[in-house]
Amino acid sequence: MNLLENVNDTVNANFNTRLEGLTLTVAAIWDPGYVSIEGEAAPTRTRDYPDVYCTDCGSQLSGYNFDVFEKMASLGNFKTNWTIFGDVDSSRGETYEQMALNFTRDFDVSGQWWSDTARRRSIGVSCGYYHTDVTRMLTVLETTGSDTFSLLMLFAPFQSYIWLVLFAAFLLVSTALVYIEHDFHTDSKRVNFKDELCRSLWNTWCRFACGGDAHDPRTHLGQLVQGSYGFLRLIVVALYGASLTSILIEDANTSGTIKTMSELRAAGGKAIMFEGDPLKSRILAQNPWLIPEDVSRGEILNTTDFRALLDKYGSQVVILSAPDALTVAQNSDLCDVIVSGVAISAGGGFITSYDDCLSDLNFVFDSLLMTMESDGTLDYITASYANKKCTSVIKTESPKSKYQVGLFRISGIFVLGSAVLVGVSVLSKLHQVADGVASKSRAKESGQTEG
Repeated sequence: MNLLENVNDTVNANFNTRLEGLTLTVAAIWDPGYVSIEGEAAPTRTRDYPDVYCTDCGSQLSGYNFDVFEKMASLGNFKTNWTIFGDVDSSRGETYEQMALNFTRDFDVSGQWWSDTARRRSIGVSCGYYHTDVTRMLTVLETTGSDTFSLLMLFAPFQSYIWLVLFAAFLLVSTALVYIEHDFHTDSKRVNFKDELCRSLWNTWCRFACGGDAHDPRTHLGQLVQGSYGFLRLIVVALYGASLTSILIEDANTSGTIKTMSELRAAGGKAIMFEGDPLKSRILAQNPWLIPEDVSRGEILNTTDFRALLDKYGSQVVILSAPDALTVAQNSDLCDVIVSGVAISAGGGFITSYDDCLSDLNFVFDSLLMTMESDGTLDYITASYANKKCTSVIKTESPKSKYQVGLFRISGIFVLGSAVLVGVSVLSKLHQVADGVASKSRAKESGQTEG
């Protein structure tokens, strides 16, 4: 007999209705996508707190946090009275901590996500179940592909010592063939060893490069050396081609996007953060090299030209909470903004006050939120807002264009090859001119002698 059967469901159901019949006062900052009136402009602050935008206006509101809290009210059979305020005005010396303290002092609960910090707990702000991920994320411009010009791309597939080993192999094979095939290279038995070695090196290279003139060995031992060399060539050429292809494709598709704090440090360590970010001290404690630039949250969230924002403040990334980071990415005109990595992990929830036992409300809220989480309601609400993607023209790449190598990337190979050919041609011409001058000089001297 299972004595615990249905016990958890019964207790949970009873606890979820502890607020039944009550009306809770709920405060929130105007926050598009989370708590706001769709289609309305953000309220402009005209005075210090309390600068109320609207009260008892729940019928007009929408957004992720609003929907979550209203669903909680529906499950818990309690009512809500929403009061909306404009965002924090730093020019008035306001901070989010002050706003959180005001909300929890003057209202039963703040119905939007708030970051949970030690400082806020110490001033009497109680944060409930982390229903929203407020991890601080790196929001960056997406960059892909490398257009670096390199004259030495031809030598990139192998490390320098491998090239030295290959040259040594050419020299060894050529020398061996000179000694083995000496009688068959020419009808003359008095050919200079240096000349034969140079010709053998030339033939060895021609065989390696699959071009030019190359003599076939006539002795069995020479054929064995040539066959072994051919097998070596097969392996080296295959490795060279595979390595060069991999390098070119990897460079073409490797992202230059900053994805970690260590990469941010290497890039200069400058980051935009919103004014009054409660996690700023934690982030700086873990990353003392970081150079933060405080910018109003409203300016960040309203930007559509992310590159211009970074250039304006001379920064490489923007560090934002996960919800704000997604909002900025969705607002991008060119769809070139991505949320790439984690700066610091954190959670957020609805806040109440420790005073007058108001923090006990969080126990009921937590139970309701976990109920919604277990039956999929919370995921459903989250998904309904996660579907709002950037609607600008998104750059798409076909598989063919993705793996095609641009001319600029490999132009160094052609430039280097052309430079060598031009250099050899110029030297050859200079040699011909020098020979001509020498011949004329000898002819002139010979004529003078005969005269």
